[in-house]
Amino acid sequence: MKRILYLLLMVIFILSGCSELKGPPSVQPDIEEPDKLMTEPDDPPFPHVFKVDPSNFHFIADWLNDSQILYVEKNDSYYQVKYFDIETGESGSVYEDDAFIIDVLVHPSGDYFLVHTSEHANAAVVKVVGMDGTVQHQVEIDSTELAIEWNRSNPDKILFTAFHEDWSFDLFVFDGLDEHLSLIELDDPFPKWAGDDKIMGMLVEGHPLDGGEVQLFHLETGEIETVGIGNVIYFDAFEDYFIAVQSIDENAFSYSVRRFDGTVVSGWTLPAVSNYSEWVVPTIQWLDNARLIVIGAEKSGQLDEMGAGFNLFLFDEGNPELLMKGLDAGPLKCSPSGKYCLSGYTSDELIDMSTKEKHKWIEFNN
Repeated sequence: MKRILYLLLMVIFILSGCSELKGPPSVQPDIEEPDKLMTEPDDPPFPHVFKVDPSNFHFIADWLNDSQILYVEKNDSYYQVKYFDIETGESGSVYEDDAFIIDVLVHPSGDYFLVHTSEHANAAVVKVVGMDGTVQHQVEIDSTELAIEWNRSNPDKILFTAFHEDWSFDLFVFDGLDEHLSLIELDDPFPKWAGDDKIMGMLVEGHPLDGGEVQLFHLETGEIETVGIGNVIYFDAFEDYFIAVQSIDENAFSYSVRRFDGTVVSGWTLPAVSNYSEWVVPTIQWLDNARLIVIGAEKSGQLDEMGAGFNLFLFDEGNPELLMKGLDAGPLKCSPSGKYCLSGYTSDELIDMSTKEKHKWIEFNN
């Protein structure tokens, strides 16, 4: 009897537990979580600062592309050509040489760069190097100073002007297709390429302040062709066009973009600059056959009295856009598209052409 009573009590206990389990589930009150802190990611710094050890830094060379700048430094017994990317901060090495590097130029195609080296005071060695660091061409030229003009459309062709101790000069044409160096006779030591088989020079018969006449020299035949424009104090060529600067008077320079037959495409006038016994034409750099980056003086006068009295312009088919004021007359190196330019005699200032702002991009570690 007791056993039956015990079993009945156990059944009642179990059923009551099940009924409690079948009751409505407890509802947890809503708990508001604290708002997550939302932070905007910081913009990457621009430009990235190139930190330089002055004990091995040599010089800034040229633009490798629109964001990477070539420079040269010496480590141990080697001179190294390296790059620094102002947009990412990335750096790397592209070439090294055991000879003293004087200059490095990047071809407009972006496929090659030229390394000008010297181990002796009276000789230069020039190497054309592929972007993989492989030397494509090499030529040795006797000279105390060497001027180099690389053909824009054909990287196999290079003009060399070899100056000697008495400032006489020899003018050579190098053709990489047959590794041939040819001596040519031309009175102008600084000619420009005007296509693959012509070069443009200037004949000055009177005082240099009076300018000269632009001529085309045909390399294959030796024929000299006049362009029909005189009083020229500066010229430069790009593909089928050239720019000529003429002195109108002591206060003004006339700039004109022309075809090789002399036809004027566009033109403008800027204040004249002189250095007592000679005219000074500030930097002109072609971006393409319609656009040029030009530094022009705020007003005419003597170079050493102007300081930061120069303006930076973009001329597009002859139409000027003022980009910046307050520059000096130092050299300007612009990236291939004109996105950025390096200014100053040490190329330590970076100009962002879209924002029209200047930045210091080099920092020397002490």
